[in-house]
Amino acid sequence: MAFAVRQTSNMTIHERAMVPGLILMLCALGVAFLFLVLNSDLVESFPYLYLLPWITGLGVVLIAPTAYLYQKGRLTLYDPLVFATWAYLFPSFVVGGLMLAGGWSKPPFMAFIQDAPYNLPYTIVLVMLGFIGLATGYFLPIGAKIGAATGRFLPSKDFDSSALLIPGVSLLVLGTINTVFALIFGIIGYQKVDEIDPFSGTVYLTTLFWMQGSFILWYVIFRRGRFDLKSAALGGLMLALTIGRALFAGNRAALMQVILLVILAFFLAGGKMNARRAMIAGIIFSVALIAGVIYGTTFRNIKGSEERVSIGQYSENIFDTFEEVGKFDISENLQFAFMTLAERMDILSSVAVVVSNYEALAPYEESYGLDNNIWKDLTTFFVPRMLWNEKPLASEPRKYSELYFDFGESSFAITPMGDLLRNFGPIGIPIGMLLFGIVLRFLYRALVEDQPQTMWRRTLYFMLLISISYEGFYGALIPTIFKVGITAIVGLLFVALVARALGHRRVELPA
Repeated sequence: MAFAVRQTSNMTIHERAMVPGLILMLCALGVAFLFLVLNSDLVESFPYLYLLPWITGLGVVLIAPTAYLYQKGRLTLYDPLVFATWAYLFPSFVVGGLMLAGGWSKPPFMAFIQDAPYNLPYTIVLVMLGFIGLATGYFLPIGAKIGAATGRFLPSKDFDSSALLIPGVSLLVLGTINTVFALIFGIIGYQKVDEIDPFSGTVYLTTLFWMQGSFILWYVIFRRGRFDLKSAALGGLMLALTIGRALFAGNRAALMQVILLVILAFFLAGGKMNARRAMIAGIIFSVALIAGVIYGTTFRNIKGSEERVSIGQYSENIFDTFEEVGKFDISENLQFAFMTLAERMDILSSVAVVVSNYEALAPYEESYGLDNNIWKDLTTFFVPRMLWNEKPLASEPRKYSELYFDFGESSFAITPMGDLLRNFGPIGIPIGMLLFGIVLRFLYRALVEDQPQTMWRRTLYFMLLISISYEGFYGALIPTIFKVGITAIVGLLFVALVARALGHRRVELPA
Protein backbone atom coordinates (compact mmCIF):
# COMPACT_ATOMS: atom_id res chain seq x y z
CA MET A 1 0.00 0.00 0.00
CA ALA A 2 1.63 3.23 -1.09
CA PHE A 3 0.92 6.68 0.16
CA ALA A 4 3.92 8.55 -1.17
CA VAL A 5 4.13 12.17 -0.15
CA ARG A 6 3.75 14.30 -3.22
CA GLN A 7 3.91 17.98 -3.87
CA THR A 8 0.96 19.47 -5.71
CA SER A 9 0.92 22.62 -7.75
CA ASN A 10 -0.34 25.83 -6.26
CA MET A 11 -3.91 26.85 -6.89
CA THR A 12 -4.57 28.74 -10.09
CA ILE A 13 -5.01 32.48 -10.22
CA HIS A 14 -8.63 31.93 -11.27
CA GLU A 15 -9.33 29.78 -8.21
CA ARG A 16 -7.77 32.32 -5.87
CA ALA A 17 -9.72 35.15 -7.47
CA MET A 18 -13.00 33.43 -6.53
CA VAL A 19 -12.24 33.56 -2.80
CA PRO A 20 -13.08 37.25 -2.13
CA GLY A 21 -16.40 36.89 -3.95
CA LEU A 22 -17.35 33.80 -1.97
CA ILE A 23 -16.44 35.52 1.29
CA LEU A 24 -18.55 38.58 0.43
CA MET A 25 -21.49 36.39 -0.49
CA LEU A 26 -21.28 34.46 2.79
CA CYS A 27 -21.02 37.72 4.74
CA ALA A 28 -24.14 39.07 3.05
CA LEU A 29 -26.06 35.90 3.87
CA GLY A 30 -24.81 36.05 7.43
CA VAL A 31 -25.93 39.66 7.91
CA ALA A 32 -29.38 38.85 6.54
CA PHE A 33 -29.68 35.85 8.88
CA LEU A 34 -28.63 37.92 11.90
CA PHE A 35 -31.17 40.60 11.05
CA LEU A 36 -33.98 38.05 10.97
CA VAL A 37 -32.89 36.36 14.19
CA LEU A 38 -32.42 39.53 16.22
CA ASN A 39 -35.85 40.79 15.17
CA SER A 40 -37.64 37.58 16.14
CA ASP A 41 -39.03 36.18 19.41
CA LEU A 42 -35.94 34.02 19.87
CA VAL A 43 -34.22 36.82 21.82
CA GLU A 44 -36.56 36.24 24.75
CA SER A 45 -35.71 32.53 24.94
CA PHE A 46 -31.98 32.96 24.31
CA PRO A 47 -30.72 36.02 26.22
CA TYR A 48 -27.27 36.07 24.62
CA LEU A 49 -28.34 36.21 20.99
CA TYR A 50 -27.22 39.84 20.91
CA LEU A 51 -23.68 38.41 20.69
CA LEU A 52 -24.23 37.06 17.18
CA PRO A 53 -23.16 40.20 15.27
CA TRP A 54 -20.05 40.51 17.47
CA ILE A 55 -19.17 36.84 17.04
CA THR A 56 -19.64 37.18 13.28
CA GLY A 57 -17.30 40.15 13.22
CA LEU A 58 -14.72 38.25 15.24
CA GLY A 59 -15.02 35.31 12.84
CA VAL A 60 -14.29 37.57 9.87
CA VAL A 61 -11.24 39.03 11.63
CA LEU A 62 -9.92 35.58 12.51
CA ILE A 63 -10.43 34.19 9.01
CA ALA A 64 -8.85 37.17 7.21
CA PRO A 65 -5.14 36.14 7.55
CA THR A 66 -5.94 32.58 6.50
CA ALA A 67 -7.80 33.89 3.44
CA TYR A 68 -4.87 36.17 2.64
CA LEU A 69 -2.35 33.34 2.85
CA TYR A 70 -4.67 31.16 0.75
CA GLN A 71 -4.90 33.93 -1.84
CA LYS A 72 -1.12 34.16 -1.97
CA GLY A 73 -0.71 30.39 -2.23
CA ARG A 74 1.18 30.27 1.08
CA LEU A 75 -1.43 28.55 3.24
CA THR A 76 -0.20 25.66 5.38
CA LEU A 77 -1.76 24.14 8.48
CA TYR A 78 1.51 24.32 10.42
CA ASP A 79 1.94 28.04 9.81
CA PRO A 80 1.89 29.31 13.43
CA LEU A 81 -0.73 31.99 12.75
CA VAL A 82 -3.00 29.58 10.89
CA PHE A 83 -2.49 26.93 13.57
CA ALA A 84 -3.36 29.39 16.34
CA THR A 85 -6.50 30.44 14.48
CA TRP A 86 -7.95 27.02 13.72
CA ALA A 87 -6.59 24.92 16.57
CA TYR A 88 -7.68 27.31 19.29
CA LEU A 89 -8.95 30.85 18.65
CA PHE A 90 -11.75 30.14 16.17
CA PRO A 91 -13.12 27.07 18.01
CA SER A 92 -12.88 28.76 21.41
CA PHE A 93 -14.29 32.19 20.63
CA VAL A 94 -16.41 31.79 17.51
CA VAL A 95 -17.75 28.25 17.89
CA GLY A 96 -17.66 28.53 21.69
CA GLY A 97 -19.34 31.93 21.49
CA LEU A 98 -22.11 30.44 19.35
CA MET A 99 -22.54 27.72 21.98
CA LEU A 100 -23.04 30.44 24.58
CA ALA A 101 -25.36 32.49 22.39
CA GLY A 102 -27.40 29.42 21.49
CA GLY A 103 -27.86 28.41 25.12
CA TRP A 104 -25.89 25.15 24.93
CA SER A 105 -23.13 26.49 27.15
CA LYS A 106 -24.38 27.44 30.59
CA PRO A 107 -21.31 27.82 32.80
CA PRO A 108 -22.04 28.32 36.51
CA PHE A 109 -19.80 31.39 36.72
CA MET A 110 -21.94 33.57 34.44
CA ALA A 111 -23.09 35.39 37.59
CA PHE A 112 -19.52 36.69 37.99
CA ILE A 113 -19.78 38.69 34.75
CA GLN A 114 -20.78 42.20 35.68
CA ASP A 115 -23.05 43.95 33.17
CA ALA A 116 -22.98 41.11 30.65
CA PRO A 117 -24.66 43.05 27.79
CA TYR A 118 -21.66 45.38 27.86
CA ASN A 119 -18.75 43.17 28.97
CA LEU A 120 -19.41 40.18 26.72
CA PRO A 121 -19.25 42.25 23.49
CA TYR A 122 -16.34 44.21 24.98
CA THR A 123 -14.50 40.94 25.55
CA ILE A 124 -14.98 40.04 21.89
CA VAL A 125 -13.58 43.44 20.87
CA LEU A 126 -10.50 42.87 23.05
CA VAL A 127 -9.98 39.43 21.48
CA MET A 128 -10.20 41.08 18.06
CA LEU A 129 -7.57 43.64 19.06
CA GLY A 130 -5.34 40.89 20.40
CA PHE A 131 -5.56 38.84 17.23
CA ILE A 132 -5.02 41.89 15.02
CA GLY A 133 -1.89 42.61 17.07
CA LEU A 134 -0.74 38.98 16.71
CA ALA A 135 -1.30 39.00 12.94
CA THR A 136 0.37 42.40 12.54
CA GLY A 137 3.45 41.23 14.42
CA TYR A 138 3.55 38.07 12.35
CA PHE A 139 3.40 39.90 9.02
CA LEU A 140 5.91 42.59 10.00
CA PRO A 141 9.25 41.93 8.25
CA ILE A 142 11.36 42.03 11.44
CA GLY A 143 10.52 38.50 12.56
CA ALA A 144 11.14 37.04 9.11
CA LYS A 145 14.46 38.88 8.72
CA ILE A 146 15.82 37.79 12.09
CA GLY A 147 14.59 34.25 11.48
CA ALA A 148 16.24 34.10 8.04
CA ALA A 149 19.53 35.36 9.47
CA THR A 150 19.37 32.80 12.28
CA GLY A 151 18.48 29.98 9.89
CA ARG A 152 21.64 30.53 7.89
CA PHE A 153 23.78 29.66 10.93
CA LEU A 154 21.88 26.46 11.72
CA PRO A 155 23.22 23.15 10.34
CA SER A 156 21.59 21.80 7.19
CA LYS A 157 22.83 18.21 7.45
CA ASP A 158 20.72 15.44 8.91
CA PHE A 159 20.47 11.66 9.12
CA ASP A 160 18.72 9.69 6.41
CA SER A 161 15.16 8.64 7.27
CA SER A 162 16.03 4.94 7.66
CA ALA A 163 18.77 5.84 10.16
CA LEU A 164 16.23 7.47 12.48
CA LEU A 165 13.99 4.47 13.17
CA ILE A 166 15.91 2.90 16.07
CA PRO A 167 16.88 6.30 17.61
CA GLY A 168 13.24 7.40 17.38
CA VAL A 169 12.01 4.23 19.07
CA SER A 170 14.68 4.67 21.77
CA LEU A 171 13.49 8.21 22.49
CA LEU A 172 9.87 7.02 22.53
CA VAL A 173 10.67 4.28 25.05
CA LEU A 174 12.66 6.73 27.20
CA GLY A 175 9.73 9.13 27.22
CA THR A 176 7.31 6.32 28.10
CA ILE A 177 9.45 5.26 31.08
CA ASN A 178 9.66 8.85 32.30
CA THR A 179 5.88 9.15 31.89
CA VAL A 180 5.31 6.11 34.11
CA PHE A 181 7.52 7.55 36.86
CA ALA A 182 5.86 10.97 36.57
CA LEU A 183 2.45 9.32 36.90
CA ILE A 184 3.55 7.40 40.01
CA PHE A 185 4.92 10.59 41.58
CA GLY A 186 1.68 12.45 40.84
CA ILE A 187 3.27 14.96 38.47
CA ILE A 188 1.03 14.16 35.48
CA GLY A 189 -2.48 12.80 35.04
CA TYR A 190 -5.59 13.97 36.85
CA GLN A 191 -3.77 14.56 40.12
CA LYS A 192 -1.52 17.15 41.66
CA VAL A 193 1.30 17.25 44.17
CA ASP A 194 0.83 19.21 47.40
CA GLU A 195 4.16 21.02 47.13
CA ILE A 196 6.24 22.01 44.13
CA ASP A 197 9.43 19.95 44.13
CA PRO A 198 12.56 21.52 42.57
CA PHE A 199 12.78 18.54 40.20
CA SER A 200 9.06 18.22 39.34
CA GLY A 201 9.35 20.53 36.35
CA THR A 202 12.33 18.64 34.99
CA VAL A 203 10.57 15.29 35.39
CA TYR A 204 7.51 16.65 33.59
CA LEU A 205 9.58 18.00 30.71
CA THR A 206 11.26 14.62 30.18
CA THR A 207 7.82 13.07 29.61
CA LEU A 208 7.74 15.14 26.41
CA PHE A 209 10.29 12.73 24.94
CA TRP A 210 7.32 10.45 24.33
CA MET A 211 5.69 13.03 22.07
CA GLN A 212 8.96 13.94 20.42
CA GLY A 213 9.81 10.31 19.69
CA SER A 214 6.31 9.72 18.31
CA PHE A 215 6.61 12.69 15.99
CA ILE A 216 10.01 11.57 14.69
CA LEU A 217 8.69 8.09 13.91
CA TRP A 218 5.57 9.36 12.14
CA TYR A 219 7.71 11.88 10.28
CA VAL A 220 10.01 9.06 9.14
CA ILE A 221 7.05 6.92 8.03
CA PHE A 222 5.60 9.72 5.91
CA ARG A 223 9.00 10.80 4.64
CA ARG A 224 9.85 7.26 3.46
CA GLY A 225 6.69 7.35 1.34
CA ARG A 226 5.71 3.70 1.64
CA PHE A 227 3.72 1.63 4.11
CA ASP A 228 5.47 -1.70 4.66
CA LEU A 229 5.83 -4.20 7.50
CA LYS A 230 8.28 -1.95 9.31
CA SER A 231 5.87 1.00 9.14
CA ALA A 232 3.01 -1.21 10.33
CA ALA A 233 5.05 -2.39 13.33
CA LEU A 234 5.95 1.19 14.26
CA GLY A 235 2.34 2.34 13.86
CA GLY A 236 1.10 -0.52 16.04
CA LEU A 237 3.65 0.28 18.76
CA MET A 238 2.75 3.96 18.80
CA LEU A 239 -0.99 3.18 18.74
CA ALA A 240 -0.68 0.91 21.80
CA LEU A 241 1.41 3.41 23.75
CA THR A 242 -0.88 6.24 22.69
CA ILE A 243 -4.06 4.57 23.91
CA GLY A 244 -2.43 3.64 27.21
CA ARG A 245 -1.11 7.15 27.76
CA ALA A 246 -4.47 8.71 26.87
CA LEU A 247 -6.28 6.48 29.39
CA PHE A 248 -3.94 7.44 32.22
CA ALA A 249 -3.91 11.12 31.25
CA GLY A 250 -7.54 11.37 32.34
CA ASN A 251 -8.26 14.43 30.20
CA ARG A 252 -10.53 15.13 27.26
CA ALA A 253 -7.89 16.19 24.76
CA ALA A 254 -5.38 13.30 24.94
CA LEU A 255 -6.68 11.45 21.88
CA MET A 256 -7.08 14.67 19.86
CA GLN A 257 -3.49 15.63 20.62
CA VAL A 258 -2.28 12.38 19.11
CA ILE A 259 -4.38 12.82 15.96
CA LEU A 260 -3.03 16.36 15.67
CA LEU A 261 0.52 15.04 16.08
CA VAL A 262 0.05 12.61 13.17
CA ILE A 263 -1.53 15.30 10.97
CA LEU A 264 1.28 17.77 11.64
CA ALA A 265 3.91 15.07 11.02
CA PHE A 266 2.27 14.34 7.67
CA PHE A 267 2.29 17.97 6.56
CA LEU A 268 5.75 18.77 7.93
CA ALA A 269 7.07 15.73 6.06
CA GLY A 270 5.84 17.36 2.85
CA GLY A 271 2.39 15.80 2.56
CA LYS A 272 -0.52 17.52 0.86
CA MET A 273 -4.18 17.29 1.74
CA ASN A 274 -6.86 16.20 -0.71
CA ALA A 275 -10.60 15.66 -0.35
CA ARG A 276 -10.30 11.96 0.56
CA ARG A 277 -7.62 12.53 3.18
CA ALA A 278 -9.50 15.51 4.60
CA MET A 279 -12.65 13.42 4.98
CA ILE A 280 -10.80 10.57 6.70
CA ALA A 281 -8.94 12.96 9.00
CA GLY A 282 -12.18 14.76 9.85
CA ILE A 283 -13.95 11.52 10.76
CA ILE A 284 -11.06 10.27 12.90
CA PHE A 285 -10.68 13.66 14.61
CA SER A 286 -14.42 13.83 15.37
CA VAL A 287 -14.47 10.31 16.82
CA ALA A 288 -11.40 11.09 18.94
CA LEU A 289 -13.00 14.33 20.13
CA ILE A 290 -16.28 12.69 21.17
CA ALA A 291 -14.57 9.67 22.76
CA GLY A 292 -12.12 11.89 24.61
CA VAL A 293 -14.84 14.14 26.00
CA ILE A 294 -16.94 11.19 27.19
CA TYR A 295 -14.02 9.31 28.72
CA GLY A 296 -12.22 12.32 30.23
CA THR A 297 -15.31 13.84 31.83
CA THR A 298 -16.52 10.49 33.21
CA PHE A 299 -13.05 9.67 34.56
CA ARG A 300 -12.85 12.97 36.41
CA ASN A 301 -16.33 12.56 37.84
CA ILE A 302 -15.44 9.09 39.14
CA LYS A 303 -12.09 10.10 40.60
CA GLY A 304 -13.78 13.11 42.18
CA SER A 305 -10.75 15.34 42.81
CA GLU A 306 -7.12 15.81 41.85
CA GLU A 307 -5.92 14.24 45.07
CA ARG A 308 -2.87 12.08 44.48
CA VAL A 309 -3.63 8.35 44.72
CA SER A 310 -1.67 5.14 44.30
CA ILE A 311 -1.10 3.78 40.83
CA GLY A 312 -3.35 0.85 41.70
CA GLN A 313 -6.24 3.11 42.68
CA TYR A 314 -5.63 5.26 39.61
CA SER A 315 -5.83 2.17 37.40
CA GLU A 316 -9.02 1.09 39.14
CA ASN A 317 -10.58 4.45 38.28
CA ILE A 318 -9.90 3.69 34.61
CA PHE A 319 -11.80 0.40 34.77
CA ASP A 320 -14.64 2.08 36.67
CA THR A 321 -14.82 4.71 33.94
CA PHE A 322 -15.32 2.11 31.21
CA GLU A 323 -17.97 0.41 33.33
CA GLU A 324 -19.82 3.69 33.86
CA VAL A 325 -19.66 4.68 30.18
CA GLY A 326 -20.98 1.26 29.22
CA LYS A 327 -24.16 1.85 31.21
CA PHE A 328 -25.35 4.53 28.78
CA ASP A 329 -26.58 3.96 25.24
CA ILE A 330 -25.10 5.69 22.23
CA SER A 331 -27.61 8.56 22.15
CA GLU A 332 -27.07 9.35 25.84
CA ASN A 333 -23.30 9.32 25.39
CA LEU A 334 -23.51 11.62 22.37
CA GLN A 335 -25.80 14.05 24.18
CA PHE A 336 -23.48 14.01 27.19
CA ALA A 337 -20.48 14.65 24.94
CA PHE A 338 -22.17 17.54 23.13
CA MET A 339 -23.21 19.38 26.30
CA THR A 340 -19.80 18.88 27.88
CA LEU A 341 -18.03 19.96 24.70
CA ALA A 342 -20.23 23.06 24.43
CA GLU A 343 -19.15 24.33 27.84
CA ARG A 344 -15.53 23.30 27.27
CA MET A 345 -15.29 25.20 23.98
CA ASP A 346 -16.86 28.35 25.40
CA ILE A 347 -13.82 30.36 26.47
CA LEU A 348 -15.56 33.67 25.82
CA SER A 349 -17.49 33.55 29.09
CA SER A 350 -14.43 32.79 31.26
CA VAL A 351 -12.41 35.63 29.70
CA ALA A 352 -15.40 37.93 30.22
CA VAL A 353 -15.12 37.24 33.96
CA VAL A 354 -11.60 38.70 33.84
CA VAL A 355 -12.68 41.64 31.68
CA SER A 356 -15.49 42.63 34.02
CA ASN A 357 -13.56 42.17 37.29
CA TYR A 358 -9.85 42.82 36.74
CA GLU A 359 -9.98 46.42 37.97
CA ALA A 360 -11.97 45.60 41.10
CA LEU A 361 -9.77 42.61 41.97
CA ALA A 362 -6.42 44.27 41.21
CA PRO A 363 -5.83 45.27 44.88
CA TYR A 364 -6.15 41.61 45.94
CA GLU A 365 -3.79 40.10 43.37
CA GLU A 366 -0.66 40.69 45.44
CA SER A 367 -1.96 38.53 48.30
CA TYR A 368 -2.49 35.71 45.77
CA GLY A 369 0.95 36.16 44.19
CA LEU A 370 -0.58 37.18 40.86
CA ASP A 371 0.51 40.82 40.68
CA ASN A 372 2.85 41.70 37.80
CA ASN A 373 3.02 38.02 36.86
CA ILE A 374 4.15 38.72 33.28
CA TRP A 375 7.17 40.73 34.40
CA LYS A 376 8.05 38.22 37.14
CA ASP A 377 7.88 35.21 34.85
CA LEU A 378 9.80 36.82 31.99
CA THR A 379 12.65 37.88 34.29
CA THR A 380 13.04 34.64 36.27
CA PHE A 381 12.22 31.76 33.91
CA PHE A 382 15.83 31.14 32.86
CA VAL A 383 16.85 30.24 36.44
CA PRO A 384 16.09 26.55 37.14
CA ARG A 385 13.98 25.89 40.22
CA MET A 386 16.55 23.38 41.42
CA LEU A 387 18.93 26.34 41.81
CA TRP A 388 16.28 28.71 43.21
CA ASN A 389 13.81 26.68 45.20
CA GLU A 390 11.92 29.79 46.36
CA LYS A 391 11.45 31.14 42.85
CA PRO A 392 7.95 32.67 42.63
CA LEU A 393 5.36 30.95 40.49
CA ALA A 394 3.58 34.09 39.33
CA SER A 395 1.35 32.64 36.61
CA GLU A 396 -0.44 30.18 38.89
CA PRO A 397 -3.73 28.89 37.41
CA ARG A 398 -5.14 27.71 40.76
CA LYS A 399 -4.58 31.03 42.48
CA TYR A 400 -6.09 32.85 39.51
CA SER A 401 -9.12 30.57 39.57
CA GLU A 402 -9.53 31.02 43.31
CA LEU A 403 -9.48 34.82 43.05
CA TYR A 404 -11.59 35.31 39.91
CA PHE A 405 -13.92 32.30 40.08
CA ASP A 406 -13.93 31.59 43.82
CA PHE A 407 -12.93 28.01 43.06
CA GLY A 408 -9.28 27.00 43.28
CA GLU A 409 -9.79 23.29 42.63
CA SER A 410 -9.85 23.76 38.87
CA SER A 411 -8.06 25.83 36.23
CA PHE A 412 -10.16 28.27 34.24
CA ALA A 413 -8.99 29.73 30.94
CA ILE A 414 -7.49 33.22 31.02
CA THR A 415 -5.83 33.49 27.54
CA PRO A 416 -2.86 35.76 26.75
CA MET A 417 -5.31 38.59 26.04
CA GLY A 418 -6.87 38.33 29.49
CA ASP A 419 -3.45 38.18 31.14
CA LEU A 420 -2.23 41.25 29.25
CA LEU A 421 -5.40 43.10 30.27
CA ARG A 422 -4.77 42.33 33.96
CA ASN A 423 -1.18 43.54 33.77
CA PHE A 424 -1.26 46.51 31.41
CA GLY A 425 -4.88 47.38 30.65
CA PRO A 426 -6.53 47.39 27.20
CA ILE A 427 -3.55 49.03 25.46
CA GLY A 428 -1.32 46.15 26.50
CA ILE A 429 -3.31 43.59 24.53
CA PRO A 430 -2.46 44.59 20.92
CA ILE A 431 1.11 45.56 21.86
CA GLY A 432 1.85 42.36 23.74
CA MET A 433 0.28 40.16 21.06
CA LEU A 434 2.18 42.06 18.34
CA LEU A 435 5.46 41.22 20.08
CA PHE A 436 4.49 37.58 20.30
CA GLY A 437 3.51 37.59 16.62
CA ILE A 438 7.09 38.62 15.83
CA VAL A 439 8.34 35.67 17.91
CA LEU A 440 6.07 33.28 15.98
CA ARG A 441 7.33 34.48 12.60
CA PHE A 442 10.93 34.26 13.82
CA LEU A 443 10.52 30.62 14.83
CA TYR A 444 8.69 29.71 11.62
CA ARG A 445 11.22 31.43 9.36
CA ALA A 446 14.27 30.07 11.19
CA LEU A 447 13.10 26.45 11.26
CA VAL A 448 10.60 25.83 8.45
CA GLU A 449 9.91 28.58 5.94
CA ASP A 450 12.40 28.36 3.05
CA GLN A 451 14.69 26.14 5.13
CA PRO A 452 16.15 22.66 4.44
CA GLN A 453 13.60 19.98 5.27
CA THR A 454 15.58 18.23 7.98
CA MET A 455 14.12 16.07 10.72
CA TRP A 456 15.68 18.06 13.53
CA ARG A 457 14.33 21.42 12.29
CA ARG A 458 10.82 20.04 11.78
CA THR A 459 10.83 18.20 15.11
CA LEU A 460 12.05 21.22 17.06
CA TYR A 461 9.46 23.41 15.35
CA PHE A 462 6.68 20.91 16.11
CA MET A 463 7.62 20.77 19.79
CA LEU A 464 7.67 24.57 20.03
CA LEU A 465 4.40 24.95 18.12
CA ILE A 466 2.40 22.63 20.36
CA SER A 467 3.92 24.11 23.52
CA ILE A 468 2.11 27.39 22.92
CA SER A 469 -1.09 27.61 24.95
CA TYR A 470 -3.57 30.27 23.93
CA GLU A 471 -5.70 29.29 26.91
CA GLY A 472 -3.11 30.10 29.57
CA PHE A 473 -1.10 33.10 30.74
CA TYR A 474 0.80 35.43 28.45
CA GLY A 475 3.58 35.41 31.03
CA ALA A 476 4.04 31.66 30.51
CA LEU A 477 4.42 31.76 26.71
CA ILE A 478 8.13 32.55 26.37
CA PRO A 479 9.20 30.55 29.46
CA THR A 480 7.36 27.49 28.14
CA ILE A 481 8.84 27.86 24.65
CA PHE A 482 12.30 28.15 26.21
CA LYS A 483 11.92 25.10 28.47
CA VAL A 484 10.33 22.90 25.82
CA GLY A 485 12.95 24.04 23.30
CA ILE A 486 15.82 23.04 25.60
CA THR A 487 14.13 19.69 26.29
CA ALA A 488 13.58 19.07 22.58
CA ILE A 489 17.22 19.87 21.80
CA VAL A 490 18.31 17.35 24.47
CA GLY A 491 16.03 14.78 22.84
CA LEU A 492 17.50 15.50 19.42
CA LEU A 493 21.04 15.13 20.80
CA PHE A 494 20.01 11.76 22.24
CA VAL A 495 18.70 10.70 18.82
CA ALA A 496 21.94 11.86 17.17
CA LEU A 497 24.09 9.95 19.68
CA VAL A 498 22.13 6.73 19.16
CA ALA A 499 22.28 7.13 15.37
CA ARG A 500 26.05 7.68 15.44
CA ALA A 501 26.53 4.74 17.79
CA LEU A 502 24.82 2.61 15.13
CA GLY A 503 27.32 3.85 12.54
CA HIS A 504 25.11 6.35 10.70
CA ARG A 505 26.45 9.66 9.39
CA ARG A 506 24.76 12.92 8.62
CA VAL A 507 24.08 13.71 4.99
CA GLU A 508 23.11 16.85 3.08
CA LEU A 509 19.35 16.73 2.49
CA PRO A 510 17.37 18.72 -0.12
CA ALA A 511 15.18 21.60 0.93
